Amino acid sequence: MGCGSSSGASDPSSGNYNDDQDMHAESRGRAKFDKKTGQARVLNDNVDDQERKQDDFFQVQDAGEGEQFMAVRPWIGQIAEPDNHNPVNNDKPDVRYALDYVYGYRCADTRQNVFLNANGKVCYMTAALGVVLDHNANTQCFFGGGEVENQSKQKRNDEDAHTNDIMAIDICSSRKMALTGQVGSAPSLFLWDAETGQKIKKFQVSKGARAINACAISEDKKLIACVDLHNEHQVHVFDVSTGASCLKAKGDTNKIYDIKFSQQPGSTAFCTVGNKHCYFWDASESGGNKKKGLFGKNDMTSFACVAYDNEGKAYTGGSNSLIYKWEGRQCEQTIEAHGKGFICTMRWVDGTLYSGGKDGNIVLIRTSDCTVQQKINFGNPVRAVDCDGTNMVVGLRNGTIVHTQPNSSAEKKEIMHSHNEGEVWGLDFDSQGNVYTSADDNQVLVWDPSKRVKTSCFKVTDRRAKSKRGGASSLSNLPDSQCSRAVAVCGDDLAVAGNDGAVMIKDRTSGAEKHLLQDSTEWIEVMRYSPDGSKLGVGSHDNDIYIYDVAGGYNLLGKLKAHNSYITNFDWAADGSYIRSNCGAYELLFFKLDGMCQDASGRTNTTGTIWATETAKFGWNVEGIFPSGTDGTHINGVSGSKDGNLIACGDDYGLVQLFRNPARNGAIPRSFRGHSEHVVRVGFANDD
Repeated sequence: MGCGSSSGASDPSSGNYNDDQDMHAESRGRAKFDKKTGQARVLNDNVDDQERKQDDFFQVQDAGEGEQFMAVRPWIGQIAEPDNHNPVNNDKPDVRYALDYVYGYRCADTRQNVFLNANGKVCYMTAALGVVLDHNANTQCFFGGGEVENQSKQKRNDEDAHTNDIMAIDICSSRKMALTGQVGSAPSLFLWDAETGQKIKKFQVSKGARAINACAISEDKKLIACVDLHNEHQVHVFDVSTGASCLKAKGDTNKIYDIKFSQQPGSTAFCTVGNKHCYFWDASESGGNKKKGLFGKNDMTSFACVAYDNEGKAYTGGSNSLIYKWEGRQCEQTIEAHGKGFICTMRWVDGTLYSGGKDGNIVLIRTSDCTVQQKINFGNPVRAVDCDGTNMVVGLRNGTIVHTQPNSSAEKKEIMHSHNEGEVWGLDFDSQGNVYTSADDNQVLVWDPSKRVKTSCFKVTDRRAKSKRGGASSLSNLPDSQCSRAVAVCGDDLAVAGNDGAVMIKDRTSGAEKHLLQDSTEWIEVMRYSPDGSKLGVGSHDNDIYIYDVAGGYNLLGKLKAHNSYITNFDWAADGSYIRSNCGAYELLFFKLDGMCQDASGRTNTTGTIWATETAKFGWNVEGIFPSGTDGTHINGVSGSKDGNLIACGDDYGLVQLFRNPARNGAIPRSFRGHSEHVVRVGFANDD
């Protein structure tokens, strides 16, 4: 269908669009789990309305000045000072930690987010971090993260780094600078050194923008541009040298997915593409001189990505699997290079257009005559591609980043792996120091921190089952049984809890299922083996703790019943005689394993007990871990160091907090950022 004469274009909202609906489904925005309601919600254009409402509040008032901390604290009557503990010292710990390595790559809701820098290192983003990965040495440096103040991410403390999810990244023409943009009511962009991760300059978008959805650097590196998630999806251009805004204009009421500058030397032209539209702009002209793309006789479609060559011609990746080539704002031709599905990403380098699609292919197209030179299949939808002429990096929807060369016979080396749906929940360690994680993506991943690699991957289960009742609200579309929020390791056994309430006992090496435990009637948040490995404890959202006999084939020995809400955490006594546990009603209870019953006098009977782990978030030694103005859900995970000197916490600020042990009222932590959302689990390695 034609789009009008050269003097105007038809309304992109009218007419027939041959779109792959998966492109739009993947761009519906972030989802977020609300612990208080137990529900997951898709955020409006990637922004949490609750966070947005708090922005003004936190600019003038910290959480410590807010409402009084938990007027009702039922655990208070159950705590007693232990017979033996370290001297109370509420100062910050002397020990310091620094980010060493981050596993993960944001693959679910962003695209064209992996690049090569000038030295062949890989730049990408995950959580609140820009990452520079030396894949040969397997080391990383970061833009952002590190020690910060113990404050909510809504408080204006983002002068030097991101405080929320990074949603967009670009790299400059010399590959020496990277640009990233984040979520937030008045989101920040940062230009940073793509080799060292050092900040170069901050840019601030006005309030109401909600998030930066795409960003770009001009060919001469004098301008940056971005698109926000305002209702009108505004387009912004900034002067790099001064930081001043050069342009702020309405983009489109439909979502904009990508923005790119022309690579023609001296050009200030750029293009924005998205749902049912394609616009061409010029940053040097008043108001941006926005013009609609003219399709001519070519089919209209939506676009997920755009790239420019050095002659000023644009290429847009269609939802209909076609690539559109543009001269000015006129579509010259379409290129059929991919199988069924939308074009996810494109990058033009030295006469070659690299395109990646839902079909799992990277296609190399010579732009002088628009002929396909090669197709390289990666077996998974492609999220990002970059090539420096010799090396090529590819980001995939399954959370993998692959390093290879731009030819079909080249070796493909996987240099980063990730969970790839929803959130990561389960965390445990084996005696060799390997880390086990589970998530909403039907995967248990095993990591070797000494080598900084993923060593194994197991399915949670092939079963497709719903929870019997009270199912966990997950951020993925997988059935309850294939989402996991708890893992536990002991000897050759790996226990994996599904959100249907079942526990799969797997072989730790092969992942083969040995036993299936289906006693819990609701989903499971915590599991832990007894210190001698003879028993497995399973804390359920049906308010009970199930105790299994490991040597007896995981026969159910009994249930610990007394809590009035779901089990959040528990610790075994070092001799296996007691369990202390917390629940969603903020209770601290004690149970005797001899008799499988509550000890109503456990408060005094356990003052001399040595606990094998320190994960309770309500107790004498952790009374000081909650900031003023927060409630009992603020702290999500607690872990004591093996030497007993430190307590680590993960919280709703997205921080990892480090306290001296004990952390009494008034204790001051060291606070570390890296995550962009709630930190749900923490743990010390075997050597602390």
